[in-house]
Amino acid sequence: MKNLILGYPRGWNRWQCLEKSLKSIGQEVDVATEDFDKIVGPYDRIYTVSESLLPIQAKLEKQWGLKNVSEKAADILSDKSKFDSWCGTIGLQDLIPYSIRPTNPGHLDRFKESPFIIKPIIGSGGKPGGLNYISFKNKRDFLLSIDTSFFTENEKGWEDSEFNNRINHYIAQEQLPTESEMWAAYYYVNETGVLKDLLWVKGKVGYNQIDEYKYETKCIEWMSVNKEDVPKDIIYECQRFMERLVATLNLRNMFFSGPDFYKFNNVIKTIDCNPRIGQGLQQMDSVHDYTIVPKILKGKPFSYNKQMLWKIADLKPGKIKSVKDLSHLKEYWCKTNNDRLKPGETIQKFTHITSERVPRIAFLITGINESDIRKKYQTVNNQLQECINYY
Repeated sequence: MKNLILGYPRGWNRWQCLEKSLKSIGQEVDVATEDFDKIVGPYDRIYTVSESLLPIQAKLEKQWGLKNVSEKAADILSDKSKFDSWCGTIGLQDLIPYSIRPTNPGHLDRFKESPFIIKPIIGSGGKPGGLNYISFKNKRDFLLSIDTSFFTENEKGWEDSEFNNRINHYIAQEQLPTESEMWAAYYYVNETGVLKDLLWVKGKVGYNQIDEYKYETKCIEWMSVNKEDVPKDIIYECQRFMERLVATLNLRNMFFSGPDFYKFNNVIKTIDCNPRIGQGLQQMDSVHDYTIVPKILKGKPFSYNKQMLWKIADLKPGKIKSVKDLSHLKEYWCKTNNDRLKPGETIQKFTHITSERVPRIAFLITGINESDIRKKYQTVNNQLQECINYY
């Protein structure tokens, strides 16, 4: 079988995982990270590891007679606003936080006394800059933080170079409580439409007050768990959500990272259903000697003999003067850590697992039980802290 993977250079960890897994089961693979209009096929199967490129996959599939994702489905899956609307039409509105694309101040009246987060409709993750993934306690705080041109510019949209020059807009979405229980699952739907949950994790959200009006909430850790340890109502709602989504959009041969489920005050809401392979699954694949994803692709049984904690390092903030040798800690290093832990850089008071442009060190700690894993994390974190000298 001849496979094509669509992604961006910055998403190397995702497409390298798939490329390695497909080659290990004897399949041909090409990876395209630019010049998407120059792709020459045909291919037997396409995997997209950045959802903003799904419309390109759908266009190519139509050209080559493949039927894994339609142009309609690709449009919905790659646009948060359209995705939320679609969920409402298929009976899942009870799980979706309220959101709106604000083009005048009146559109934010719902948030006069309640918090909300600003998100771009195209793209995922914590891409820095502008208002991306910034939260406000109410409408008043938001209006005091923006230029008056925000609403007219948001109505028009902008060409986003980060996401293949697609036209982007902001939505204002109900802010889910940081004290919520947070659970997520990874899924794969195969060539016949059979949906399988691959991995369950629980998360923790951190809070950072940016200034008088703005704050941010970001995930600071994920811990893999056995399915039997996940609350039954979370499993039920997650399965209901995914089964209905896959069936109504007629999806095939697609990984999902998420959805993330928040449980608070007997309420369950979901966000971040990313139609691509996710980093948590990639990391579980790596700690199991790269045997998990190949088995998923071949439809074979698999199991995990260890759990993992993916957590940002908890370091003292300040400007770095020097860093001692870290070779003894590299076995716990997350592969997507950046190279900014060096003299002259400044460790921020708040860092999350997708932070950019600042030192970002996350650990990948494995073991059998959570208590031992967390003790190991604390030991490794302390050892790293001892290696850093500050001005």
